[in-house]
Amino acid sequence: MIAVVGATGNTGRAVVKELRHLGHEPLCIVRNAEKAREVLGTSAKTAVAELTDCAGLDEALQGIESVFVVTGHNPQMAEQQNNVLDAALKAGVKHLVRVSGGRAVVRPDSGSVVGRGHHAIEERLRQSGIGWIILRPGLFMQNAFTQTASIKNDGKIVLPFANNLPVALTDVRDTGAVGARILVDPAAHVGKTYEFTGALTTYGEFAEVFSQVLGRKITYVAATIAQAEQAMKARGMPDWLVTHLVAMARVAAEGGFSNENIGPIRTIVGRDPITTRQFVEDFKSLFV
Repeated sequence: MIAVVGATGNTGRAVVKELRHLGHEPLCIVRNAEKAREVLGTSAKTAVAELTDCAGLDEALQGIESVFVVTGHNPQMAEQQNNVLDAALKAGVKHLVRVSGGRAVVRPDSGSVVGRGHHAIEERLRQSGIGWIILRPGLFMQNAFTQTASIKNDGKIVLPFANNLPVALTDVRDTGAVGARILVDPAAHVGKTYEFTGALTTYGEFAEVFSQVLGRKITYVAATIAQAEQAMKARGMPDWLVTHLVAMARVAAEGGFSNENIGPIRTIVGRDPITTRQFVEDFKSLFV
């Protein structure tokens, strides 16, 4: 039996969809049963457990052989995922697959609490004795969803990345496809860390793809990191999130997301990664 922790998020639901495509019906461990029915369908097998509910996690993981873990960014991420690991160890789970950040982000001295959290989780995971597999996808195309209002109303994408900065953008559905296939047959992947991305592009080129698919001009505006930080604070974002996003912008400016690595997607999934054009075409209705 396979379980997916974080099944209602973009990546989690992609894993669930791929597992179903491969003939498996995973147990979806979720915080909100109603949301789970909305995004996963009424037939989804679910168990409700907060990531701070150790007893609930212990119960949910009984009988599970492999678990996929992806959680939203937050300052408590390390505690939450270590609770999942504790429950998995108690339940005798054999394999744990988790979504992490890139090498430039996952460091003990990262400028982001999220990067430090990923590092702490992985240090404990490697010493736990469980059969672990770590996924390091590139920057997600789905981050463009935060630009939906700007694209629809102003015809602009505004981000703190240079127009011509190379970035290897990755669709979360590729992460789901890689993760699902590892979960189905994890033994060959134990102890491995897979870094993978979509094809290299730039945000200027991404905006041009939006223009072509939407049939109207979408302009890319490269904000400075200082401008982006000021705008985020003005919107009332929590300090930790502002700091995280600023740290990611600085990592990007130093080339931390500029390395293309499509090999694992081709090898594990058996196809090329999803393109930016396919992404925009698939989600076109959100941006018109």
